[in-house]
Amino acid sequence: MIDAGIIPAPWVLAKNIQRYVQDAKITYTVTVKQDLMLRVLPYIILIIVLDQITKFLIVQNFDLYASYQIFPFLKIIYLQNEGAAFSFLHDAGGWQRYFLILVSVIAVCILPYLIKKNLSNRIVSFALMFILAGAFGNLVDRVLFGYVIDFIYFHYQQYYWPAFNVADAAISFGVFLLFLDIYQGWREQKKH
Repeated sequence: MIDAGIIPAPWVLAKNIQRYVQDAKITYTVTVKQDLMLRVLPYIILIIVLDQITKFLIVQNFDLYASYQIFPFLKIIYLQNEGAAFSFLHDAGGWQRYFLILVSVIAVCILPYLIKKNLSNRIVSFALMFILAGAFGNLVDRVLFGYVIDFIYFHYQQYYWPAFNVADAAISFGVFLLFLDIYQGWREQKKH
């Protein structure tokens, strides 16, 4: 039985409830952010593993420059890209290997921090997750071989898109998501 003399005033109860709810929100936010970071990690690992397995299969089953036509617009081909995206710097004389490794290491070190910082924005955090996985996948190639293994080759008649791999596709998709987030933010600002 409750003694009527020790029941706190309603404003004291309201203040205590408000404090409890605020503490719960902080705990919930921290827990959700940690939980989301743990949920993102398997996707990063999956993309890296898929990238490395596909590259391994290409190296084991194709000679350099050998190709196999899948569809009229798609070939699987074994290429070694010593440059950056779209073979930029591929013929720079060798220094680009160390430069691109350095850039990749910096990206792989910074991106987890940016993912964690942006966990409240799912589009940005998933975009950065794809970019991180792709950067890491290509970093592995550069460190092990001095080049990146590319094998997906789209074309239309005599027009060819530069060859790429799963890591490149992940980076491109991540950049697309970042642009999508920027566009959505721009549309929201335009409404106000």
